[in-house]
Amino acid sequence: MDKAEIFMLPMDALTPSQLYISDEKLRAVREWFGGDITKMDPIPVKQLAGRLLITDGHTRAAAAFLAGLRVLPCIRDTDDMDWAAYAADINLCAEEGITSIEKLAGRIVSAEDYDLLWRKRVDAMYDEWYYNVLTQKEEVIFFTRQPVECADCDIRPVNFGFDADYYQLFHNGIPVTTGCIEKYSFEFWEAADIRTVKEYRNYGFGFRMTAFLTNLIVKSGKTATCRTLPENIGMNRVIEKCSYKKLYE
Repeated sequence: MDKAEIFMLPMDALTPSQLYISDEKLRAVREWFGGDITKMDPIPVKQLAGRLLITDGHTRAAAAFLAGLRVLPCIRDTDDMDWAAYAADINLCAEEGITSIEKLAGRIVSAEDYDLLWRKRVDAMYDEWYYNVLTQKEEVIFFTRQPVECADCDIRPVNFGFDADYYQLFHNGIPVTTGCIEKYSFEFWEAADIRTVKEYRNYGFGFRMTAFLTNLIVKSGKTATCRTLPENIGMNRVIEKCSYKKLYE
């Protein structure tokens, strides 16, 4: 491995993508590791949803933390992977508060429990609705965790009888734009179904609704997502103006 590719990162800059550590694997790692960081292969990481995600080597990372180390050798993971699965892993970890190596190192279980609590749960995840929602198909998925600057406007909640939080934007007392928040997982909420009446398009109402929904999501402590087709030029411009970035390539 080219050592120029390896870089050191503080552990608190890294986000785990699994919930538990097997005590059997941990014992084996600690036997050869012995707290000597020069013996450790670098931890592969990738950017996803604004996080530097550990894609492998969780046991090594936990062993290093338990040995008192607070930095890790890392390398960019260039392998192709199921990005929706890793986004779903972020959701699982956020739901249970496992957002750091320190917290992961407190979740050491037997090898049998590891298979039951983690591996079987990952297998079941592929049948979950939120995994399918996070799967990028024709539409491109974007994310942000930052609020959007936007002037106040007349936006009111409305009950359409759907399983989502809907809002309408009023202009001179007329509802011109609708949109909703779909809370499809613990971590990821989506600014969705944003539609402007034809006669009122190109006046910035779509941007204002998207910004409003995004700010509600971010203020709730969630990661905001938004999606559209590549050929939808108008919505892509709105998404860019709201500082969204691609969830994954």
